[in-house]
Amino acid sequence: MKPKIRVHGKSQSRTALGIINAYLKLNPDATPYDVQQAFPASLNRRCPSENLIIPEKETLGHEKMFFEQQDEQVVFKNGERYALVEVWSKEDFNSICEHAKQYGIESAKEGSKPFERGSYELEYLDKRRFKWWWILLLILLLLLLIFFCWKKCCNKCSQTEVATTEIVEQPTNPIDDQESPIKDYENSISVTFPDGNVMNIDKNSSEYLLFSFLNCPETQVDEDRTKGWIPMNDLTFETGSAELLATSDNQLNNIALIMRFFPDAHIRIGGYTDDTGTDKINLKLSKDRAKTTFEKLVSLGVEEDRITYEGYSSFYPVSTNDSDEAKAANRRVDIRVTKK
Repeated sequence: MKPKIRVHGKSQSRTALGIINAYLKLNPDATPYDVQQAFPASLNRRCPSENLIIPEKETLGHEKMFFEQQDEQVVFKNGERYALVEVWSKEDFNSICEHAKQYGIESAKEGSKPFERGSYELEYLDKRRFKWWWILLLILLLLLLIFFCWKKCCNKCSQTEVATTEIVEQPTNPIDDQESPIKDYENSISVTFPDGNVMNIDKNSSEYLLFSFLNCPETQVDEDRTKGWIPMNDLTFETGSAELLATSDNQLNNIALIMRFFPDAHIRIGGYTDDTGTDKINLKLSKDRAKTTFEKLVSLGVEEDRITYEGYSSFYPVSTNDSDEAKAANRRVDIRVTKK
């Protein structure tokens, strides 16, 4: 067998100890019985027992024949400690060295390395054992590549949202006006739908946040369900009511149009209340508000299977509840994109 480990020892006995430990390195799951079978007592004619290695407690009475120190013992995977016969004649030492070759273990010439008293050293000859270093390096390089790509994508999205390119009040190129359904102005964007409908979205509006998220290829839906919620500031309700105020109609129409512009998008509607009333009442009321919004969007042409809804009572307020205006702000619905 091609050598896998070379044993350098201070002496014959230390080299023999290194051979046994080299065998355990190559066969980490080996039991004491496996080692006793691999290296029979016949390899050392002066061995006082039936095996070359015996349990630590059985060395009593044979201390001079076996390694005594704990750091010189053979330790197995389960923690068992065995002692190896220490006395080797030249012939027996040559015998175990020759025998070890069948397991891929060879002994170095005496004096090949300088040693402190009573030491041995294992030299791994099979360089393939260390290929995992290359794998680790490749993984590190891959992680760095992912990090730089992610950073580049984030920068691109940031540039899209803040409109770093030159902005004009009206598009100046009629060809561009015909080719692109999205026109970017200083304070708004204009979206032309295939059916001819045109929607102007103010850049300070909730619709703009929703549209930008869906329109940017690099943005991803966050797996954390508590993140990514967009407050629909114009969808408001009277105290204790699930009926939307008339001032909500424009934003509802805009949301429906955006959903039609992105036919693969799915959203979740969250309904909320102010802190008036009990938690039980508010939980039902918040769900009714989310359901009302759901039904309104469906009536405006958004498919039912693209929307889910839930009520969250008075939790997650966007304002304090210490005034009528603050309470009105908390009687709302938020939208979270669940699929792009």
